[in-house]
Amino acid sequence: MPSVDSERVTSPQAELPIRVSVLDRGWIQLEDLMGGDAAVIRGARICYQSEARSPQADVRLIRRLMAAEPKHNTVFEHAVFRFGVKCPIFVARQWLRHRICSFNEKSLRYCIAEREYYVPQDISDATRQEYVAHMEASFDLYDRLLAAGWHPERARAVLGTAIYTEFIWTVNAWSFMNWLYKRLDPSAQWEHRQYAEAALGIYRQVMPVTAAAFEQSILKR
Repeated sequence: MPSVDSERVTSPQAELPIRVSVLDRGWIQLEDLMGGDAAVIRGARICYQSEARSPQADVRLIRRLMAAEPKHNTVFEHAVFRFGVKCPIFVARQWLRHRICSFNEKSLRYCIAEREYYVPQDISDATRQEYVAHMEASFDLYDRLLAAGWHPERARAVLGTAIYTEFIWTVNAWSFMNWLYKRLDPSAQWEHRQYAEAALGIYRQVMPVTAAAFEQSILKR
């Protein structure tokens, strides 16, 4: 890909989906993208009916908009992502707190839970065995309840928040960056932070100019 410093801003045509593995069994994948860097420029330049006067002008404009105070967030809202995510339920519940977006999650009212759950790697062997035994016992009880005629929506109550769920997340670039800013912070839960790091890597691929400006001006990386 040409350097963003030497080319007018365009939207890279990445082959989708782009999937990145996260944790032991999870992943995040970009399934669709509307607009990209070019959508940010379109949103900004329509205000003044302006055009870039040099190959670097669009790049400088995005950098200036990202660094400006107060923020010009609306121009970044014209680029929209649709992600698919597989993560532990406790990560998903934190994720859903970021409300300026759309979610649809796998329903355990209508689907049978798969025997998949997150196991932390940084625990002792004895603790790991106890942890796994507990999770397996909860799934054994779940299966017995289903066999006894319980509806899935009630039987799911015995399962813990370490089990994996899947959801679709549609979000504009401004709200996406707000999520990144919060979940990349060292104080964020480690497991959630791994998804944010993976998403940032995808961001760099599909919106390289805006992602670079975000890292420089907001993340200070």
